[in-house]
Amino acid sequence: MKRFLFFITCMLTLTLAFDFLPEDQNVSDFRFVVIGDRTSSPVEKIFDEIIDEVCLLNPDYVINVGDLIHGYAEDTTVILAQWDTVLTILKKLPCRFHLTPGNHDIQNETDRRIFEDKSGTNDYYSFDFRDNHFIVLNNTITQWVSPQEMDTAQINWLKDDLEMSKHADNIFIFFHVPTYLDAFRNNTPDSLVNLFIRYGVRAVFAGHNHSYLYLNQGGTDFIVVGSSGGDIGNNDFARGNFFHYLTVTVKGKECDIAVIKKGNVFQKNIVTGDNYLALARVDREAVTMTSSLVKEGSKKFYQSVTLTISDLGPDSIRQSVQWHYDSTRYRILPQNMLLAIAPDEKKNNQFHFTVANGSDIYPLARFTLAYPFTYGKVCTLRNYLPVKRLYKVKLVKVPPSIDGLLTDEAWKKIVPITNLGNYDGSALTSAEKTEIFLMHDKDDLYLAARCYESDFAGMQATASEHDGAVYIDDNLWFFFDSDFDQETYYQLMINSKGVTFDRQCSLKDGNSTKDLSWNGPWEIKAGKEDKAWTIELKIPKKGLEPYSEKQWGFSLRRLQNRLGDAYWNIPFGHDPKNFGIIEFE
Repeated sequence: MKRFLFFITCMLTLTLAFDFLPEDQNVSDFRFVVIGDRTSSPVEKIFDEIIDEVCLLNPDYVINVGDLIHGYAEDTTVILAQWDTVLTILKKLPCRFHLTPGNHDIQNETDRRIFEDKSGTNDYYSFDFRDNHFIVLNNTITQWVSPQEMDTAQINWLKDDLEMSKHADNIFIFFHVPTYLDAFRNNTPDSLVNLFIRYGVRAVFAGHNHSYLYLNQGGTDFIVVGSSGGDIGNNDFARGNFFHYLTVTVKGKECDIAVIKKGNVFQKNIVTGDNYLALARVDREAVTMTSSLVKEGSKKFYQSVTLTISDLGPDSIRQSVQWHYDSTRYRILPQNMLLAIAPDEKKNNQFHFTVANGSDIYPLARFTLAYPFTYGKVCTLRNYLPVKRLYKVKLVKVPPSIDGLLTDEAWKKIVPITNLGNYDGSALTSAEKTEIFLMHDKDDLYLAARCYESDFAGMQATASEHDGAVYIDDNLWFFFDSDFDQETYYQLMINSKGVTFDRQCSLKDGNSTKDLSWNGPWEIKAGKEDKAWTIELKIPKKGLEPYSEKQWGFSLRRLQNRLGDAYWNIPFGHDPKNFGIIEFE
């Protein structure tokens, strides 16, 4: 009788315990957090503050989508120190943290081994949690080559892993680079997307772009997690440019995904695939500007620029184009212009500007425009005044000797290029002063550089072989469009030891080719002064055939790893239409 009463008491206790559980709660329910990129160009304290906020949510575990460290260093002590910094921050989490490799995390085999040691996993792996299957892939790329497909062994492993886990409640996949966006933009098939849809993958999480994006294909959610600390460029909310992370709540075979900005929670479709396509079209087609040629050394240079604005959205544009500029460098009239443009209408708007000094143009003037790109949503369009710089190259009778020293009388008679800016057209505040000298005679172009440096010990100069990793050293970049066809051109990088990395390149009909097997005709010597490293360079014009006797496309960049980049002509990159010009006397 006592045993019977004890059994009844236990049953009542269990019944009462389960009665106090919410009807929709199940012991298999759980919540995890997805963290976006911490680098590149991390914004101070943002990642730390996001981790503090995640701690308050007390998730079951946290996973990132790559780029926790800056990487891009050959010195393993630097890489290890970067990992120690970020792992110290992550120790605050009240749960396990899973790592996904990004291109800043893994650049080479050494980086991969360090990643595996720090993460305690392979560079791609899978795990199970409460009848759910999680797959982490490695599709890291570098900025020096085109995006690479994952290796065959990893693809075969993925297919086997999906097959073995096809009966899981949910399958979640994580990798860094959202390679499927190219197929989405071009409306072409993607083998990985098709594979994920075929196996009923619930959601695919990527990063890399530092902007949030959601789209659904075949019942699978594809989410690009934006920045959780890496630079976002501007705070245009309509583009998904805001610091955030995701929470994923799993209940059986269902899951809810929330986008969390500090102090805010948003639905997952806050920026949709349709928004993405509409914004991409707006960026390409909504505003075009005529470029203006500004000569180095010109004073109070006056020109006009035409902004052609097309209304591609469903609503009329009734906003003002507003110019923002340093009045000591520019004057633009009118500074504000009210627009009245109907849907599908295009209008030309002319502005007149004066540049006070053609050798002092940064920060560039900028315009902003509130643009209604779809029903009920407005984005901010912004761009800088399109200035193409021109430098006149002096003709000399007695050229310099190429010894790495800038002591020849010929150099003393040249006015150098000194005014460089940031990549976004703002005034340079980080990299130290750079002087670029150019002269020519009948057969050769001569170039010299003086790169001021206040901390030689802090410089990076590891590459010692031609076509080695000069691009990660403190260096100078040059582009030469010698026949001025704005299609074919040459690229040269030089580090402080005079080691070079060069390629013959072309950009035709949107197709880019870069031939690393090509070697330039450069004669180069490096030197050193008390407060600068120097380069002297002789370029036989015939070595860059075909070539123009009058003008070449030209662009340059200085990379000072410790402090930042500096650019002569904006935008900078592999598009010869955007190069500045050197004109031969």
